[in-house]
Amino acid sequence: MTVVRQVMKLLTTHQIHAVEVDGRYYNRSDALVDYKYLGRYKQYCDQLIVLLRCKRADSFDSRWPRIDGDGVTVASTPDPQTPFKALLAMPAIVFAVLKAIKTSDRYYLKLPEPMATVVGLLLLLLRKKYAVEVVADSRQGILFAKKHMTFVKFYSRLFDALTRFLVSRAHCATYISQYLRKQYPTKSPAREWVFCSAELDDEIIGQPKSADAFKIDPFKIFAAGRLSAEKGYIYLVRAFKIIRDLANRAVELHLIGDGPERCRLEKEAEKLGITDSVRFHGFINRGPQLFSLLDQAQLLVIPSLTEGMGRVMIEAMARGLPCLASSVGGIPEYLPEQVLFAPGDPDAIAEKVLKFLNRPETLAAMSLYNYEKAKAFRPESLKSIKEDFWQHVLAECK
Repeated sequence: MTVVRQVMKLLTTHQIHAVEVDGRYYNRSDALVDYKYLGRYKQYCDQLIVLLRCKRADSFDSRWPRIDGDGVTVASTPDPQTPFKALLAMPAIVFAVLKAIKTSDRYYLKLPEPMATVVGLLLLLLRKKYAVEVVADSRQGILFAKKHMTFVKFYSRLFDALTRFLVSRAHCATYISQYLRKQYPTKSPAREWVFCSAELDDEIIGQPKSADAFKIDPFKIFAAGRLSAEKGYIYLVRAFKIIRDLANRAVELHLIGDGPERCRLEKEAEKLGITDSVRFHGFINRGPQLFSLLDQAQLLVIPSLTEGMGRVMIEAMARGLPCLASSVGGIPEYLPEQVLFAPGDPDAIAEKVLKFLNRPETLAAMSLYNYEKAKAFRPESLKSIKEDFWQHVLAECK
């Protein structure tokens, strides 16, 4: 089925924080959302309107990617930093959302996300149809990421209930894993699709690694992503202490990314006496520098406490990188049982790493398996199912 392109404006939402400088918009989050990423929607619409939380500024960091451009405009709302400030700003937020809804023809929301929740509730009040993409478990994400927030259990349950409500009333839905499909069903299974937003272009696709690549010392263990509590990096750092003490070869731990847990992780590494073997690379944009680092890696470990699917994992697999991961969310749908470990358990992580550390032939087989498995995320493999989904969005979500 080929999507018939219509003259239309599509409103979507993303969980990022933007900065406006002289009428141009930049992504100041570490989420992969920029003009190139948003351009994938333009094959289905003439104008993409992205609703974002935004602040005005006089200058911007050159590392922040540009969001808007030809065919992509930003509809901005206030960017409150706490639930209380969000309540105070709600009139202004609602006004901005209603204005964006009025100027759009179709509606596609990414959930769970606070702004998308507001948009969804207003669309229901206006009796407009909308589509959703479910990318995470809202309750678990809040419980782990905001565990020190006052009333976090109440807030997580409330937000999760709202997410379930909005998904159940969506006209059609897409999920990044079967796990999320089961967690957040719609009223019509026939209008549910499962595919990941991670599209593997030629830039990211690498090659499987040979056994010789895993004989090189020091053995480099990598982890990549936002350094936040729900990603479980504290358990990986503690596991690495065990790994270094028991391994019969030199090992290093490399963490790519930044976030609120970085200071805690650095202090933990210092406390454990392993700072000489742990390197924090900070946030690195998707591109040659990141891919070069991944090519130096010999093992990727994903210690998440909750995970919808794991974009970094899919991109690492396409690079031919063996992966070990916690058995949460949608991860078991992509990796075999023998490479999974219990979440939040440093001993389990260490045991699994040590099991494969000196098995180059096995690691090479894992590399090939992951490379072949990742082919399912190439654009040509996803084209048919995506076109089927978007045909429904364009025809009916208005």
